[in-house]
Amino acid sequence: TVRAEIIEGLYAGQTFDLKPKSRSPCFIGRSAGKKFRDRGISMPNDGEVSTTHAKVEVKGGKAYYTDVGSTNGTLLNGEEVEPNVPLVITDGMQLLIGAELVRFTLI
Repeated sequence: TVRAEIIEGLYAGQTFDLKPKSRSPCFIGRSAGKKFRDRGISMPNDGEVSTTHAKVEVKGGKAYYTDVGSTNGTLLNGEEVEPNVPLVITDGMQLLIGAELVRFTLI
């Protein structure tokens, strides 16, 4: 389980427990579609977040965050994360996704 806690932004205070499976990633985006609401993170009111912004997946026992080519990108420590390149999620890692600062915890 990857816990995503929004610590700054429109959705501050919300926590999501993502449970990606090997062939079934969890999606993050502005979409209010079922796969975002039920298994991912839906942030329909943040205009900086792309409809499908990123995905969280598990491979080889590690969790990965991948920006799927979003319009405004994702920032890690003020640096843009390279699109479509999986980034290993580390405990306590914080990413700026749109206007939302999200802290990830591995459970």
